[in-house]
Amino acid sequence: MRTRGPRTGALLALVLGVLAALALISTGASAAKHKTKSVTINGSMGSYNFAPMKVKIKKGDSVKWSWNSDQPHNVTFSSKKHSKTKMQLKKYKLTFHKKGTFQYSCTVHGFTGSVVVK
Repeated sequence: MRTRGPRTGALLALVLGVLAALALISTGASAAKHKTKSVTINGSMGSYNFAPMKVKIKKGDSVKWSWNSDQPHNVTFSSKKHSKTKMQLKKYKLTFHKKGTFQYSCTVHGFTGSVVVK
């Protein structure tokens, strides 16, 4: 019967460790694939805007709008997707599954922005 030396066992352990590390890296990469960009509503007393006004993302990514204001705001798309009109600190998040340019506005005050999905 042939016995394996300590080098063979160490080599086997090294190979298994590398394979386990590669499996963890590939799993982590797929979980971190989709990102979220932030847009805030800035201004006061009638001078409001989305910052940034234009957001570029990839298909499957999300955009999160937030505002803390003395006036109510909303985020409204022509496709009828929209947040509720709210005052104070509020947030609205939307994931984009199709490529294209999507225009939106705050229907309360009329300022606009866009999301470009590549």
